[in-house]
Amino acid sequence: MPDFFTALIVLFTSLTPLAAKAETLPILDTSTVNSVSISGQASDINFTTSANRPFNATISATRSDWFANWYSYWFSDRCATQTTAKIEGRALIIKVINGPDRVSFDCHVSIAINLPKDADISIDQTASRTELTGDFGAVRINSNAARIDFDGYATSLAIKGDAVHSNVRFSHSNSNETIALDAHAAKASFSFAKNTAVSYAVNAVASTVDSTLENTPGAKPFIRINSEFLDATIR
Repeated sequence: MPDFFTALIVLFTSLTPLAAKAETLPILDTSTVNSVSISGQASDINFTTSANRPFNATISATRSDWFANWYSYWFSDRCATQTTAKIEGRALIIKVINGPDRVSFDCHVSIAINLPKDADISIDQTASRTELTGDFGAVRINSNAARIDFDGYATSLAIKGDAVHSNVRFSHSNSNETIALDAHAAKASFSFAKNTAVSYAVNAVASTVDSTLENTPGAKPFIRINSEFLDATIR
């Protein structure tokens, strides 16, 4: 019996695992899109507004756990997803749906969207990890568990969730922006361009707020935070 286990170990360590198989949906043209709505189950999302790259949306499902490559070697099942994506008028609508449990238990959906500036973004998912880089219109994110990295500009930013970890950096301000964070527990950072006047209001049971910016009454960007447990910095 020891010889059997020794042989099995040698087999696994000597094989070269193949790349984990992914299922990719057809690429969508986003050159005329001015709003995006994403709903459903968990996903990783990346938004950009670069004019130096094609305006399109790509969606793929890939195995992500430590056994992903070995699974791909032994089994032919692709990482399935039943996610749907369509363009109606100038709106891109995505609904994230996991595939059958047999083949999707360790899969995750990745969405990458490059679109023109000033588009409105709406995300309503069970869990999401979202990165936004560029200039946007109104951005709204509602997720039970959310990780958000924002770098650029938005006319408004609203984040809601049970557990939120957000890093928000505004590249500039037109002195009319609003930022809202509603969470049970949140770790958040906000940073703005030099000489930006801001105002903020915090409602929390237990909080730590470290700000190097003066709270200027009536100034915008205006940051409103409601969270039972909060660790926030404002720069």
